[in-house]
Amino acid sequence: MPEFIPSAAMQAFSEFINDQSLNQRQINFVHKIINHMEQNGYMENVAVLQKPPFDKPISFLKLFDVRTRTALMKAINDVRENAVTVAG
Repeated sequence: MPEFIPSAAMQAFSEFINDQSLNQRQINFVHKIINHMEQNGYMENVAVLQKPPFDKPISFLKLFDVRTRTALMKAINDVRENAVTVAG
């Protein structure tokens, strides 16, 4: 599995972390994504967002509006594509 630099995960999601419109629960969820990527290199599939530990205390679909969900999934996919390309 490719090594993923933790600061790169933070950088990829910094716009979400710094988004003044997100509430604390949403920011905590973004941190869960970052932690997952730091531990695993990247997120293989955005469907993981529907499973533990991401489904508690509130689901991804209920926590974010469509625009934000789409942007988060794009960021996740971009990181994965970059990690796979670098490793390949």
